[in-house]
Order: sequence, then structure tokens, then C-alpha cells
Amino acid sequence: MKPHRAALPALLAVALATACASTPPVTRTSMDTATPTRTGAPANGLPYRLFVSGQASPQHAHRLVVWLHPTGSDGLTLVEPLADAFAAQGFALLTFPREHAEGWSGTDANRMMLGTLPEVARVPGVDAERPVLLGFSAGAQMALELWAARPEAFRALVLIAGAPRLSRGDEHTPPRTSAHARVPILSFIGEMDGSAPLWRTAREAWRTAGLRLDVREVPGQGHTWLLIRPHEQTALFQFLAELSPAP
Repeated sequence: MKPHRAALPALLAVALATACASTPPVTRTSMDTATPTRTGAPANGLPYRLFVSGQASPQHAHRLVVWLHPTGSDGLTLVEPLADAFAAQGFALLTFPREHAEGWSGTDANRMMLGTLPEVARVPGVDAERPVLLGFSAGAQMALELWAARPEAFRALVLIAGAPRLSRGDEHTPPRTSAHARVPILSFIGEMDGSAPLWRTAREAWRTAGLRLDVREVPGQGHTWLLIRPHEQTALFQFLAELSPAP
């Protein structure tokens, strides 16, 4: 249960700062957040909130879903209400409370990967090796950058309102290695989101490159949180249920 520990290259920090700055802020809602099973604040990591079922054990560990928030909000009120549904599928949920969520940087990514994940990996019943990344808006861009830089470190990506744009590659020229192809990607994009046309191009180009991409275009929606309706939630949890349990 050892998460990937290599630091991200300095170039990534610049690319992420540019990508995250371009995403519109998302404000908190008035919904109360859920109560985590465990919280922590590693000296060299990001403070975290962990949700793991009492049914999880070292013999039957729950795989980890890592939440990557948007610009302007830590998004806890969006994703944490889904913690019980993740647990029902055998997944633990890791979130990051941040009073001022200005986006993601390479420094944030390194603190998460090198500081927070090793601590979470020591929690009994949590399988933090090759976690699933769940990113919204700027968080989706971070998920893509992490996958592009370290594909072997992740089991799958779930992207909400992201764009198929990378510091090294785009919707026309995605990564083409076998390691990238082993990581399935589920993208939810609003029909009226400015990135929707990019995903229509990416659907063909990325599949031609051998990547496992499923794009779900949500009718009538723009750049917003898309896991509100049961239909999209069903697609998410079906995707998770179909992931291989093998490391």
C-alpha cells in the first residue's frame, strides 16, 4: 500500500498555475459537510479529511478516491455527501479542507503525493496504492497533469468539467505510452461548457492513441458540478465498479 513517492517536475508547477488560473471560481454551498472518519495535518503534506467505512479492514481494504477541488472552493459540500456511496462500492474518500482554494500548483501536488498519501496509506483498511483521482474544473486539470507525469501511480481518472489540455499534449496529441493506456478515464462535461467541443475531438483522437476514454456529455449544462442527478452518479459508480481490483 505504498503510494507513488517521486516528486513532480518543476515544469509542471508552471503549467498547473496557468491551467488553474483560467478556471472560474466555484463558491461554497450552504450544505453541511459530512463527518470524516479521520483527519490529519502532516507537517510536509496537505491537511486532509478521510472517509472510510467500518467494514474496511487490512484483509478487505477499501481503495482510495482522492478529491481534487476546483478554484475558489475546496468543494467539500459537493463531494463529501457521496462518501457513503463510495463506501458501498469499496472505496474510501480523501478530501482536503482549504479556507482559500486558489487552485492547484506543483507544490500542492507534491505535498499531497509525498506528505499526505503516505500517512493515509498507514490507516488500517485503506488501500492508497494507485488511487482514483476525482477532479472538478481546476482539479480535473490537476488530475490530467498528474496522470500525464506519473501514469503508473493511478488506477483511474474521473474528470468533472475539465478540458483535455495538458502542459505536454492536448486534445489532438495525447500521451501514447502503454502506462497511460492502462488508466481508464471517465469525463463528465456539460453540453454548453466551452470545453465540450474539445472533448468531442479528444474522444476520437485519444481512443486512436489507445487511451481508455469515456466522455459523458450532460445535456443543458455548462461549466458546473455535474454529479447532481442520479443518472450521472449511476455512471460514476458503474465505472468504479468495473475497475480491476488488481494493483
